[in-house]
Amino acid sequence: MERRLGRGLGSLLTKPAPTDQQSSLELDRIRPNPFQPRITFDPEGLEELKSSIEAHGVLQPIVVRVAPPDGNGDAYELISGERRCRASRLAGKTTIPAVVRSGVRDDEMLELALVENVQRRDLDPMERARGFRQLIDSANLTQEQVAQRVGLQRSTVTNHLRLLELPELVQDAVAQGMLSMGHARALLGVEDADSQTALLEATVRGDLSVREVEKRVRALRAPVAETVSKEAKGREERAPWISEIESRLRQSLGTKVHLKNGAEYRGQIVIDYYDQASLESLIHRLAPQRTV
Repeated sequence: MERRLGRGLGSLLTKPAPTDQQSSLELDRIRPNPFQPRITFDPEGLEELKSSIEAHGVLQPIVVRVAPPDGNGDAYELISGERRCRASRLAGKTTIPAVVRSGVRDDEMLELALVENVQRRDLDPMERARGFRQLIDSANLTQEQVAQRVGLQRSTVTNHLRLLELPELVQDAVAQGMLSMGHARALLGVEDADSQTALLEATVRGDLSVREVEKRVRALRAPVAETVSKEAKGREERAPWISEIESRLRQSLGTKVHLKNGAEYRGQIVIDYYDQASLESLIHRLAPQRTV
């Protein structure tokens, strides 16, 4: 695992540092990682881990940092090990072995949580996609930089981020395992949300394969393509430089960009954003406030 992690994150999760303290902490003093990308925890998996802890105890210490003071006494925030904490509580434990890690900044917490879950394949595709988006927005990273930090190919990050373009109902189906990544990527070929939702229902009801979904998507796109072809007839083909600029802008801004160029180079640049955080990130990149 450690070989694939970027910026020494592997050592933060695995190797003890000289300033680390290992001890047994009260579970009531441990807070969840506020940047934890995982939303759901498999009940069966927690039950299995609970049984293991009842029989053998917690074999691998959790990793925490001292929580920012809030007036409620000493507390700790999880860096890794939330499943072990949850299962320990289910097992009736009141304490857990822990490594208290010093010097972990806020901007590293999401990275560490993502790395742990991604490397162990514990996140569902939507949780992973939202984690990547949060990492891009909170740390002002490009997709390439995110890929380097979590030890994945850039295309993997891009494919996950594209899932956020799907309607909420389709995203829920992916999160629940009703649709695979392949199915979801095929549905992205349909731009209309109502058509995507209808095809989702047909896919689940008919247990369609990815190839069958792709075939239906091509059938849905055919009339649209024919209409666009007729409208484009007699007009100049889209210049290659437009696609190149769009690609550069996408990589720089970490989001979907469309350039519309008209006569005498009059046109528009359309930049997509998905929530308040991504909008604020774009504003920070494009028009940062000057400080005195």
